[in-house]
Amino acid sequence: MERKAYLLFSGGLDSIIAAKLLQKLGFKVVGVHVTSPFFEKEPEKLKELAEKLGIELKIIEAGDDYLEMLKNPVYGYGKNVNPCIDCKAYMLRKLKEIAGDEGVIATGEVLGQRPMSQHMQAFRSIEKLSGLKGRILRPLSGKLLPPTIYEEQGIVSKEELLDLKGRSRKRYPEILRNLGIDIDNLPTPAGGCLLTEPSFAVKVRDLMEHGELTWENVRLLKIGRHFRLGDCKLVVGRNAVENATIRKILSDKDYLITVPGIPSPDALLRCKGEPERDVLRIAAGIVARYSDAKNEPKVEVAVYRNGKLIERLEVEPIRDTTPYSVTHKGS
Repeated sequence: MERKAYLLFSGGLDSIIAAKLLQKLGFKVVGVHVTSPFFEKEPEKLKELAEKLGIELKIIEAGDDYLEMLKNPVYGYGKNVNPCIDCKAYMLRKLKEIAGDEGVIATGEVLGQRPMSQHMQAFRSIEKLSGLKGRILRPLSGKLLPPTIYEEQGIVSKEELLDLKGRSRKRYPEILRNLGIDIDNLPTPAGGCLLTEPSFAVKVRDLMEHGELTWENVRLLKIGRHFRLGDCKLVVGRNAVENATIRKILSDKDYLITVPGIPSPDALLRCKGEPERDVLRIAAGIVARYSDAKNEPKVEVAVYRNGKLIERLEVEPIRDTTPYSVTHKGS
């Protein structure tokens, strides 16, 4: 009977080693990769990597339930808005849905490698939150950890596991050689977790504070300069590519603001309801400030909605503004 191991697969070096070690132990490995706009990796490179490793790959997208978790994680955040323990438990629940009651559930985690999510207490918390107590095999540190159900049942021998600990990778070259891994010939899908980045975390917190945390709005965070104007969000393009993206993603309710006739950013104004008059003028002033007319005393700015010109505003460019430095509380 074929033995399967379902591995939480990031595409990083630790999950690569875990995949090859599980194969060496006689398992058919199914890599499960959870993706979202917060931690995207190139799917084609992931597929190419899985093929070279000889493992099956399943890529699944985080759903709205991930956003609900992000608003109020059981174990809180790291330095920014990274809910590392809750995030790992979420991914493992998704992996469990795929695996069912079949096979071994595994990760490439290393004891002590990450301060928030890879210490002994964090491992216990992840197992409790994911509903997988005693059922998560961590083969890279297995010799140092309490036995899992797989060791108790004789499915895996603790002596066959590794005893890696901490952030040092001095032993990795020898481990790679022993497992027959030529890392130089493997594709390495780029990408980290944006929730750990301070500037991105500010924008995510803003969405949460204003009840606007949706995947559509999260994707918008990855382009442009962002300004909060009361119940409105202004996103100002920084180059031609971002301008084109803004025009492409405009909804029927969004406003497009630009300075006609001269080099200018395109900006998207997205509001919960109809924007107040002074909000439109502030938004127009910000767009004028980033146009080639920024040094003019007055600039004519065009406002479009649903593809139609609805207004031309003559405004003074707002000076010396930076993202989130201009706010409008409203009445």
